[in-house]
Amino acid sequence: MTVPKVKRTALERQRAKERAEHAAEVERLTARITELEGTNEALGKAIGLLHELNAQEPDETPTTSDPADS
Repeated sequence: MTVPKVKRTALERQRAKERAEHAAEVERLTARITELEGTNEALGKAIGLLHELNAQEPDETPTTSDPADS
């Protein structure tokens, strides 16, 4: 069974369109992954810096109430 040339050409165009759409979607998703990986790395560094700053702070000295103030 042979497929008429017109129908085969239409199917080939449809497949080419689908491949182009898939390639564009893969490119878009790859760019989004790269963006999210950069964001994740930046957040990780920020969290690390916050932990370092928190570790460097001296402990708070407890406040004592003056018995004369009571």
